[in-house]
Amino acid sequence: MSRISKLTLAVAIAAFSTVPFAAFAQSNPAPAATATTHPSLFDHMLKKMDSNGDGKISSAEFQAAAAARFDAIDTQGSGKITAEQIANSQAVKQRDEKFAEHEVKRIGSNGAITRDQYLAAAQARFAKLDKNGDGFITSDEMPAGRWAQRKPGGNNSQ
Repeated sequence: MSRISKLTLAVAIAAFSTVPFAAFAQSNPAPAATATTHPSLFDHMLKKMDSNGDGKISSAEFQAAAAARFDAIDTQGSGKITAEQIANSQAVKQRDEKFAEHEVKRIGSNGAITRDQYLAAAQARFAKLDKNGDGFITSDEMPAGRWAQRKPGGNNSQ
């Protein structure tokens, strides 16, 4: 599998797993969060995918939701989707819009971010990444996670 195909597949999987599955919204609400808890990702998934209302998500329900997402992205009906189609999908646009709104609320004021606020937030991110405080970010200071498994030089095909 080529690196581009792996990238497209990774983007598709991310889109399927992080974007609401609106096609499977049920009239049966998920268990309500109590005053001491917050709605969880599972509660959200349950609301969108648990088509039989049994409080569990079966493999068939998960696959049906993924198929609905794929079909929503495959606007040409070709049976395959490109990174461009995923990036231009309504679900990704909604997610990006929510993120942008969150950032404006977090960093800015009055519905906008000034250049000074933007640069102050960038400096705060830098300080957080510069674990030893030497004024440089090095590879050993980068957070573990999805990027930790990437090979240097961008060649991540196996």
